Amino acid sequence: MEIDTSVKITSIHLVAAIITGYITSLMSLGMIPGIGQNQLVAGVIGIIILYAMGQLCDRLFGKQEGFTKWLWDGIVPFIFAWFVVWTLIINYAPVIF
Repeated sequence: MEIDTSVKITSIHLVAAIITGYITSLMSLGMIPGIGQNQLVAGVIGIIILYAMGQLCDRLFGKQEGFTKWLWDGIVPFIFAWFVVWTLIINYAPVIF
């Protein structure tokens, strides 16, 4: 049973988004030494990771139908999951850490 390419691309982006959400929330809370409490840098790091995941999926699965395919299979799930994880960890940081 072969998994559809769209499912693979979305899965890769979702896993990367969860990891990115955790990393950027640590950056936003100032828990990474040397960076301090910096939401702007955390946002830029998230966008860089999103771009890197898009390039990785292009190399793994070849060029699909173009930007529209990547928008709905990669960008939208990544941004949604990233913001949800980022927001939850920032709001529950006093309880978690």
